[in-house]
Amino acid sequence: MDFIVKLDRLLVFLLIAGIAAMLTRRIRVPYSLGLVLVGIILSFFPFFAEAPLTKGLIFYVFLPPLVFEAALQIH
Repeated sequence: MDFIVKLDRLLVFLLIAGIAAMLTRRIRVPYSLGLVLVGIILSFFPFFAEAPLTKGLIFYVFLPPLVFEAALQIH
């Protein structure tokens, strides 16, 4: 049952990230900025605040897309 709850939470995160991608493209701001703002907003909801935030999760999941997007935006 624990796996299904984690999978459900993952699908919600992916849906929110997809919506954030569409909105950032429409208002023409960098995708990484949109993800950071969405993350700050979601941290106020108890459903999302319970997600464990470990060092490995930050370095292997969150940081690479942010660095990649920043590298793409360099002119």
